Parts: sequence; C-alpha cells; structure tokens
Amino acid sequence: MLKTIMSQNIKTLDINSTLKDAAELMVKTGIRRVAVSVSGNVIGVISARTIVREALNNQNWTEKKVGDVTRPAIVVDADTSNRSAAKLMVKYGVGSLLVKGQGIVTERDIAKVIPRVTIPAIAVGTQGVVTLNGDQTVRDAGDAMISLGISHIPVVSGADVIGVVSLRDVLKAFYEGNSSSKLSDIASKSVISEDLGATVGDVADIIATKNVGSVLLVEDNDLKASSLRAIVTEWDLVRTYANMERAHVLVKADPSKIRSLVAALFAIPRVSNVAVTYGPYDLIVTLDVEDISQLGTFVVNTIASLSGVKDTLTLIEAEQI
Repeated sequence: MLKTIMSQNIKTLDINSTLKDAAELMVKTGIRRVAVSVSGNVIGVISARTIVREALNNQNWTEKKVGDVTRPAIVVDADTSNRSAAKLMVKYGVGSLLVKGQGIVTERDIAKVIPRVTIPAIAVGTQGVVTLNGDQTVRDAGDAMISLGISHIPVVSGADVIGVVSLRDVLKAFYEGNSSSKLSDIASKSVISEDLGATVGDVADIIATKNVGSVLLVEDNDLKASSLRAIVTEWDLVRTYANMERAHVLVKADPSKIRSLVAALFAIPRVSNVAVTYGPYDLIVTLDVEDISQLGTFVVNTIASLSGVKDTLTLIEAEQI
C-alpha cells in the first residue's frame, strides 16, 4: 500500500511562485517534484524536467510562474496498491502521484519495493546507451535528456566511463548559472555498475540501499566505454513492475531426467521456483516475465527445449504480482 512507502513531507509552492523558486526548493531539498497549490489546495505538480526544458528554451526562465507550466496532479488513495500505482505512472507517463491529503509517492519509492524477481536486468534496461564526453556541457546534457526523454547519461573520457550526469545535476547547474560547465566537472564520479548477469532484483536492491536513480550494466565488471551494455533506471523498474506477469509452466518429463531437469530449470533466468507434482505432469515451474507477449517464445526456447521435457502447459496467473 502507498501509505507505507509515501513521503508525508510534501513540498509545496503557490501557483504564483517562479521557476527560480521551484528550482531552489528542489536543489536545496534534493527532490525532483514540487506540488503546486492555489489558496492552500494542491492542483498540480511541477517537475525538474519541466524546469530544465524551460531553461533550455527561455533565457528568462527564472521569472516564469510555476502556474504556467504546472501539470495536473494525479491523486490516489493511501490504500492504493504499489502495483496499481506503477500502472498509473506508466499509463500517464508521470513520475509521481499525490496521495490524497497525505503526501506524495515517486518512481523511486515504487522502484524500491518491486518484487525481487530474477528477470535479467538487461532485458528491461536501455541498450545502446547514450553517452556524452566529459568536455561537453551541461546544456548538451539537458538537450539530450529533454529530446530523448531520459534522466541519466554516462560521461566518458577516452576509453573510460568517468561519471554519470543526472537530470538533478543539470537542474542544479542551471539554477547556479553554470549551464556552460563541462560535464567532467559536475557529473557524479560515483558510478554504480553491475555485471551483465544482474537481475531486476539486484538492481532494485542497489537503488534501495544506495538511493541512486540508475545502474550501469557492464561486461566483466569493466568500467570502460566499450564494455557498457545497458543502463537500468528507476523508471525501467516501475515500467517492468507495471507490466510484469507471473506464469506457471506444467512440465511432463522423462522420469529418469527429472533430477537433472530441476537443476537446469533453476538455472534459467526468470524462473523463481520449481516443484515436483503428482499427476499427468511431473513439475510445475514458476516464472516472472516482463512482457506477457514474450511468454510463449520464452517457454518454447528454454523450458520446452530442455532434454527430457516431453510436453508443457502454460498457465498465467489471474491475480497479478
């Protein structure tokens, strides 16, 4: 339930406040979204992305009123499930929901509590990662983030990944008048990475414990630009949680190969449990998939293709994760 993960310390600005006021509040409190109110009643939300977009396109952005760019708020009850909240965020393309009269829940809050499933992280992240050179500027990063709809960009120097610049870093630089600064000067030097074998659960644990918004997936734990294979963000986790389905695959097997089959099934990514059954089928395999349209192909190419498998029957849970 959202009441267990929401922040009750919601930051609010009056509709007549300026974008400079909003940027200052975000920078000083380390948040990316501020509620906007009229006569004490919250009517919407302004985000760091909106401010950066205005800063890129309007030289006098600091003077603009937040009411001119406020996005209507989506309000939910405190008893709304975490899964339902993720679905709402994905449906409306928003990174936060206001909890009726009580607080706010963000994409990072949801990312921290998603099920620790064994779906490969690289399957839900962005491959073909956009990078920027350390000699490029904050404005270059802002342009890329707004045009591509992303919030984190790895920064490289020569063959090395030297940092990650976030939307929050860009907002802070614009607020401080440093939009021409080199990315090598403002990007976070604490690069959080995982090997290609990392699961969605592994990345969720990192985001929860280190309070970061992205994790790089690299080959052989090598932080070289050539080894960078994907980036997984909190939004990727929210999107995965919203679309994720649990399925059970009944397996009819060669009796002499059941023991080896169990070991082989547990080694397959996405498989969370294998149990012996009694009846027309010998095993029941539980697995989580990030996209239900991939389920049939996945079963055929992995479970059904294992030595000793005679037949399979797939059941999708009516009750979602």
